[in-house]
Amino acid sequence: MVAPSLIPKKPGKKIKTDKRDALKLAKLLKSEDLTPIYVPEPEDEAVRDLSRAREVAMKDLKDAKYQLKGTAASQ
Repeated sequence: MVAPSLIPKKPGKKIKTDKRDALKLAKLLKSEDLTPIYVPEPEDEAVRDLSRAREVAMKDLKDAKYQLKGTAASQ
């Protein structure tokens, strides 16, 4: 898969037709000027979400410990 933002564009080429776009993409593909991107699978996204949630939980735990230590020290 190729991200549309990674397709090279020349300034001043405003006319767009399916035929021109198809020819342009075919030439870029043949010359290997297109950069492929990785689209994550749902399982990959789930692992990322779990990892982010763990990081947030660990930060919240650390903040809660500091808060407890702060209130205990002031009493």
